[in-house]
Amino acid sequence: MPSPSTRTKVFISYSHADKEWLDRLKRHLKPLVREGNLDCWDDTRIRPGDDWKQEIQNALDRAQVAVLLISADFFASDFIDETELPPLLEAAKAKGVRILPVILSASRFARSPDLARFQAINPPSRPLSDMLPAEQEKVLDHLAHTIESIFDPR
Repeated sequence: MPSPSTRTKVFISYSHADKEWLDRLKRHLKPLVREGNLDCWDDTRIRPGDDWKQEIQNALDRAQVAVLLISADFFASDFIDETELPPLLEAAKAKGVRILPVILSASRFARSPDLARFQAINPPSRPLSDMLPAEQEKVLDHLAHTIESIFDPR
């Protein structure tokens, strides 16, 4: 098992309206988390009494990979737009943080130059909401495999 210093940090940015997708993604990542090969962070890890803004900032600062669950709700979120995206986009430029967009549903992703420059896991023309469940699972498995290969490029 890797030492804690080699654990990987993945930040998942999503709209709370898309929590079902977050839960499905976390099931695909769970084996990597269980093996100690991945430290996945999303705001469900914030506990009562935590300084939630500081917890999010700490997670953003430690992220090596950011998964963006893209939907119209994602773009409608002022919090994502003002608090999460700017430091992630800056870290991508300055520190090589990998940005992995997953297109959940029709949205302005392809018309958003700041985000569209990052290759999405699935094409914007094929959002998960347009796919059958088996195809959705394949895309989520592909995302999990992509994350795994970033940290273990064997």
